[in-house]
Amino acid sequence: MAQRTNLTTKSRTGKYILGFIFLSLLSVGGIYWLSSNKNKVEVPIEREEIAVTPATVVEEEAEAEKVEKEVAPLATPTAKLIEEFRSESDAFAVSYKGSRKLYQDTESSGRRYTFYDYAGNIVVHVGKSWSWLYPERTYTDKLLVDGENSFVYEISNQKIVDVEINGLKYTIQCIHNSKEDLKTECEEFIENFKFI
Repeated sequence: MAQRTNLTTKSRTGKYILGFIFLSLLSVGGIYWLSSNKNKVEVPIEREEIAVTPATVVEEEAEAEKVEKEVAPLATPTAKLIEEFRSESDAFAVSYKGSRKLYQDTESSGRRYTFYDYAGNIVVHVGKSWSWLYPERTYTDKLLVDGENSFVYEISNQKIVDVEINGLKYTIQCIHNSKEDLKTECEEFIENFKFI
């Protein structure tokens, strides 16, 4: 029986290895050539001289003024630095930071005014009865609220000031979370608190 020659050919792996090396070198060379700075083409930029005349300046100023007027109604209002709040029904007024949001609620002991800020709230409770329980309140002149003696209760994260006047019980609660800037703001809030 005759052997088939196409099945008995010798392996030619050497050619494949040489071909692989050649193609690899060619690829690396091509990448280097593409990334090199030799092929950058610089295009000269032509600069156009613009003559500035008084008429041109006036036209540009008029255009800028027109744009300002158009943008002005679209501008968002910014918050005031200080806001004023007044409650005739609860007989008090106070100024506070404009960045705070004011929320009003009715609760069983009276009304609650929350001057909200994510870092810490200032809350005013007003009513015929106290909004919180404490065995004995001793009023002193150590901290005056609009000239009135007060009771002060303070712990690490908040300060509570109680004042009683004209049959109404006022509690000012500052939740300062031991932050010095909020403690200072609390003191300013109490100083600005007025009975009307």
